[in-house]
Amino acid sequence: MSTRGLRKIVLLHGHPDPDRARLGYALADAYERGARSAGHEVHRVDIADLDIGFLRTKRQWEEELPAPEILALREKVAASDHLAIFFPLWLGAMPAYCKAFWEQLLRTGSPQNGNESAPSILRGKSARMVVTMGMPAPFFRWYFGGYGVRSFERSVLKSMGVAPLRRTLFGSVERRDAAALQGWAAAMHEMGRRCN
Repeated sequence: MSTRGLRKIVLLHGHPDPDRARLGYALADAYERGARSAGHEVHRVDIADLDIGFLRTKRQWEEELPAPEILALREKVAASDHLAIFFPLWLGAMPAYCKAFWEQLLRTGSPQNGNESAPSILRGKSARMVVTMGMPAPFFRWYFGGYGVRSFERSVLKSMGVAPLRRTLFGSVERRDAAALQGWAAAMHEMGRRCN
């Protein structure tokens, strides 16, 4: 692969549990290995390693600066070409801690901070969303209309300029055997290698 095809990837792993035995970590690891094997630059963030506060007021959203590590991550996201976003489905949507992370990342912050406004950091990036769930993925798409994932796609990612946006749903995760899980990891490795 030529250097012209190499991309800067920010991998955001949104499982709030720091237990690295969770499936989401294995899938994110496989994607990261695939991307690095192809020469892509990867900056990874596991939100379980962050101390994220919950926003409770309009004043916090508009006037207070996020933590320095969030501000540094905004710069990484702004400089990236592609986002790889991993999270489990809890009660039909992303976990509250993962949502709190996105609120911190994308809030306005102080207008005096001199940084690029938070929503504009997503403009012009491509993204891959990888969502794990206990229910069968076709049932989530058919019966629930995929709402918990589609609302994040439309209300946040697409409205802030992310395109193209691809999604992979892995369902019935507790009932999968080792061969199926290895197949999923292999698929993630290839997606990372191709950066899509």
